Amino acid sequence: MRYDFSAIEAHIEQLIATTPLNGASLLVAHRDQVIYRRAFGAYALDAQIGIASASKWIAGAVIASLIGDGALHLDERASDYLMSCNGDKTDITLRQLLAHTSGLPHGESPCAGRALPTLAMCADEIAHHPLAAQPGSVFAYGESAFQVAGRVAEVATGRPWQELFRERLAAPLRMRMSDYGGRDGRGLRVGSGMRSTLRDYGNFVRMIANGGMFDGARVLAPEIVALMHEDHTFGAPVAYSPNLFPGPGYGLGVWRDLADARGRVVQVSSPGASGFTPWVDFRRGLACVFLVRDSYRRMAEPVHALQRLVREVVDAGERA
Repeated sequence: MRYDFSAIEAHIEQLIATTPLNGASLLVAHRDQVIYRRAFGAYALDAQIGIASASKWIAGAVIASLIGDGALHLDERASDYLMSCNGDKTDITLRQLLAHTSGLPHGESPCAGRALPTLAMCADEIAHHPLAAQPGSVFAYGESAFQVAGRVAEVATGRPWQELFRERLAAPLRMRMSDYGGRDGRGLRVGSGMRSTLRDYGNFVRMIANGGMFDGARVLAPEIVALMHEDHTFGAPVAYSPNLFPGPGYGLGVWRDLADARGRVVQVSSPGASGFTPWVDFRRGLACVFLVRDSYRRMAEPVHALQRLVREVVDAGERA
């Protein structure tokens, strides 16, 4: 197959010139083969940047791997692991934490990012804040719930979050330049604090698009990959969402962009506040990462157009 990426390159170069941006980079894999990888402007292919909420897809995958091993269960209560989740928070489930329906205050965690609090301290602090809504009643996108979910994983396994990430994803996917910054675990932001590169995150989305396989080795079971991308909101009304292109529900740390008539997911993504956007098109076998550092609000429409261009290029290449 032959692919013509000239329209995509023109789109990215115009975006860099008119925004303006220091640079950007794009990776496209089709049916588990990297067919395009290029850095633009001042960016290098190994540039490491903060990926903001694209961290949530990674967090969802780490916890999903624990579910696959039986160490956790989606409908277990956070209160089974955290004494601070009591009172009206007693029945909050792991599913609700990862699908933004827990009722915990949305937006930036009140403690995440501070130099002092550990994840344990942060989760307890969040649990002492009043609920914004009854658990399961509304979808409200935010960060606090992922701090609590990460701490649940730590307690269930007896392992720090960074070790779980390294063991479950970073090592098998060779994500050698992906981390959470500091080494002591203080100020850890499970749902928004990762740093990564085009290649590293590209390895992750290739694994997702390939049903949990990466370079011939199984990282996640196929049923766990499917579970991650089901709609776990169960139709809860939206109280808050930053997504300018809302799709049919939300999975475990990942947006469901498109679904077919039967509700089966076609495309998923996990954009960050910086505009960094990874996505997978299951129908076409596409796994893509657009690495950029600007603003999601300014990048949303150009990235949406970029996704369309990638689909057109791949479709044309298959016909050629």
